[in-house]
Amino acid sequence: MKPVHIIAQIRGSRNEETRWTDGHSFPFRLLQTPGVDELFHLTVEFPPMISLGTRTSFRLEEEMNRIVTVAAAILGMVAAIACAMVQAQVDNKAVTGLTPNKVRWFTPTYYNDGRQRAQLFGDSSRGGVWIDRVKIPSGGRVLAHTHTQDELVTVIQGAWLLGEGAKFEEAKLRPYPSGSFIVIPAGVAHFVAAREGLVIVQLSGTGKFQTDYIEK
Repeated sequence: MKPVHIIAQIRGSRNEETRWTDGHSFPFRLLQTPGVDELFHLTVEFPPMISLGTRTSFRLEEEMNRIVTVAAAILGMVAAIACAMVQAQVDNKAVTGLTPNKVRWFTPTYYNDGRQRAQLFGDSSRGGVWIDRVKIPSGGRVLAHTHTQDELVTVIQGAWLLGEGAKFEEAKLRPYPSGSFIVIPAGVAHFVAAREGLVIVQLSGTGKFQTDYIEK
């Protein structure tokens, strides 16, 4: 008989790895799902049973009852762990904030035009909910490109220049002053620039951020 697997999902905020036994060595592991901060999987693996030919129906029923009892006990323990994790999150909740001088700017490997990026919330390179900022130096420009998801843009500082098309054309640039909000649908080719002064825009999304350049 193949090993029995029981999968459970709980809410939490950290990895756990626990082993439990009732004298019959039934281990389980609580593992975090890669890329999902609050999703965990519980896997319980029982050792193979002796073949039915060497068991009476009474012994088989006894063995099955033991498996059900063990599974119920383990799931109960998982529920307790989940409650403890959730309670810890509630207890640790606090208001967090960033003043402009605390924003951490960095240059991604795929930026070679003077731009910088800052991750305010989440991680746009991995997915999930995220909020980033992009800093474009005065005179900077970004050649035509597309994104795999809608791009939500809020202009924080300066005048952000945006144009549509598969090739950068100065005449097609349209200025969006500070305070503007723009939605660029996924797959729509566009290009941007900053003519006079530094420009900072804020981007947000719910999946892994990806840029595909049309112009090289």
